[in-house]
Amino acid sequence: MSVTDGAVGRRRDMVGKPGPQGATDRLAGLVGLAVVAVVALAFGLRLGGLAYGLPAVYNPDEVSILSRALAFAKGDLNPHNFLYPSLYFYVLFAWIGGYFVLGRLAGAFGSLAAFEAQFFVDPTGFYLAGRALTLVCAVATIALVWWLGRRLFGRAAGVTAALFLAVAPFHVRDSHYIKHDVPAALAVTIAYLAISRIWPLRARRLDTRTPVVIAAAACGGAVSIHYYAVFLALPLALALVFRYEADGWRAVVTRGVTAALVATAAFFVCSPFILVEPVTAWRDIVANRQIVMDRAITTGGGFFASAGRYLQMLGLEALGWPVALLGAIGTVWLTARSPRRGMLLLAFPLPFLLFLSNTVPASRYLNPVLPVAALLAAYAVVRLSQVIAARRSPVTLAVMAALACLPGLAASVGTDRFFRQTDTRTLALQFIEAHVPAGSTILVQPYSVPLTQSRESLVEALEANLGDVQRASTKFALRLRLPNVPAPAYRTLFLGDGGLDADKIYLRYAEVAGSSGFVTLRSRGVQYIVVKRYNKLQPATQPFLDALPGEGRRIAVFSPYRPDASPTARARVEPFLHNTDARIDQALERPGPVVEIWQLNDPRS
Repeated sequence: MSVTDGAVGRRRDMVGKPGPQGATDRLAGLVGLAVVAVVALAFGLRLGGLAYGLPAVYNPDEVSILSRALAFAKGDLNPHNFLYPSLYFYVLFAWIGGYFVLGRLAGAFGSLAAFEAQFFVDPTGFYLAGRALTLVCAVATIALVWWLGRRLFGRAAGVTAALFLAVAPFHVRDSHYIKHDVPAALAVTIAYLAISRIWPLRARRLDTRTPVVIAAAACGGAVSIHYYAVFLALPLALALVFRYEADGWRAVVTRGVTAALVATAAFFVCSPFILVEPVTAWRDIVANRQIVMDRAITTGGGFFASAGRYLQMLGLEALGWPVALLGAIGTVWLTARSPRRGMLLLAFPLPFLLFLSNTVPASRYLNPVLPVAALLAAYAVVRLSQVIAARRSPVTLAVMAALACLPGLAASVGTDRFFRQTDTRTLALQFIEAHVPAGSTILVQPYSVPLTQSRESLVEALEANLGDVQRASTKFALRLRLPNVPAPAYRTLFLGDGGLDADKIYLRYAEVAGSSGFVTLRSRGVQYIVVKRYNKLQPATQPFLDALPGEGRRIAVFSPYRPDASPTARARVEPFLHNTDARIDQALERPGPVVEIWQLNDPRS
C-alpha cells in the first residue's frame, strides 16, 4: 500500500516505520522540533522589513484598505463598497481595535481621541499593526499546510510542504502588505483542511453532517475574504462525491444541497450588507471585473492571454524553480498513483489559474495556489527520496528538501534586505525637509514624496473642491482639529489629470505643457517641483519634462539603481514600486522611482 492510500498511508511516512513506543516518541519529537523551526523561519523571513517606508506608505492599496476598515469606527458597519467582500475588513477593524486596547493599557494612548489624532500625526503603529495581521495569517497558513500535508501524505510530507511555503518568495514578499491575498491563502488552506475531513476519512463508515457543514462554512468564509475563492466549490463537490457515492446519488445530492446552503449562509453572514445593497454590490463586482478581466482581454490579446506570464511566474519566481519543478512532478505522480487525491488537490488551483489567465498579470494573485503547490512538491520529494535511497531515509529527504528550497530562500532573504533599504522617495523627503523652507509651494505627483501638507494648504484644497471646509469628511475634519501639524509642512499642489481626493489641488499636464505652462505654475506660486522618472517614457508627461530644464535647475536626484548598474540595465529594469508587479532585480539597490527635485528659476533674475 502506498503512502497515499487510506489510514495506513497516513501512518507511514519518511520519518520511520511504527516501532517501539520510545522510538516513536523520539521521532515525533524530532518532527515537532522541525515544525517549530520551519514556523520560526517563516516568521523571521516575514518580520524582516515589515516596517518598510513608515511613516510614509508607498502602497496606495494599503491606504485604501486600512481607511475602509477604520471607517467602521463611525458606527456604520456597512462598507458601502463591495469591490471586495467584507470579512477581511471586519477582521482588520477588530485587529486595530485590539491595537488600541493594548496601547491604552500600556499608556501609549490617553484616550480614543488621542488614538485618532495619532493616525494623522504618525500612522506608523496603525500600518505596522495591519501588516502584523498579514504576518500572522501567513505563519498560520504555514502551520496549517504542515497539518494538511500530514493528514494527506504523512508527517514528513507535511514538514516539507511547510518548509517550501515558508521560503516561497511571493508569499514572503506579500506578507509585508495590508492586502487580501495572503489572508485568502490562509482561508483556502483552512477550507482544504475542512474538506479533507469529508474525504478521505479514517473511519470510512462515519456518517455525520458535521464535516460537511464545517467544510461548507469554511468555503463560504473564504469567499467572503476574496470573491475568487468561489472555486473552492469544486474540491468541496468532489469530496462529497468521493465520500457518498457508495450510498447512492441521492445521498450525494442531499449533502451537496446542504453544503451549498451552508456556504451561501456563511458568505452572507460574513458580508451581510451585500444583501442590503445588492445593486451597489453588483455594480462594484462588475467594475472589478472590468478592471481585472475585461481590460486584460481587450488589450492583452484575447482570452487566456496572460496564461504564459502566470506560468512563468509560478515556474520561476513564486516558489523558486526547484520547488515548482517538484510540484509539477508531484502533480503527475500523485495523479497517476492516486487519481482521486490528485483531483481533490487540483480542483481549486487549476480552474483558478484558468481564471487568472484572463486577468491583468499580477503576481500577488498566485498566493492562494501556493499552499497546494507546496504540498505537491513535498509529495514528489517524499517519493523521489524513497526511490533514491531505496528505503525510508530521513537524511535523504532532508537533504533533498533543503537543496530544493535554497533558491527560494535566497530570493526571500534578498527581499527582506531590499525592503530594509530606504525608499528613494524617503531620501527625497529628507532632502526637502533639510533644504527647502517650510511653507514653500511644491508641485508633486501623486504617490511621490510624502510631504506634510500645511493646514493652510489643506483648507485651500477643501475650499477649492468642496466649496466650504464644513463639508469636509470626518477624516479631514479630524486633521483640521489637530492642535499642531507636524513640521516642516508645505503648500502642496499635484501634477496630474485629477482625482477624487478633496485634500488635493491638481494641475493637469495639458495646463503646464511647454514653456507657457510654467507661466501658469509661477502664477500659482510654485517654487519647487518634484518629478518621478521611469525607464519607459510616458507621453502625457514628456512635454512638461522636456521644458523643465529650461525653466529651473535640478538640485537633487535620487536613484534606485546600484551605482555600478550599466545603462543597459537601467533602461531594461523597471524601478520596484510596492503597488506594481515590477521584480526586485539585481540592478536595483532600493525601492522607489528615480526622483528629481527642481527649483524654478526666478523670472526677475
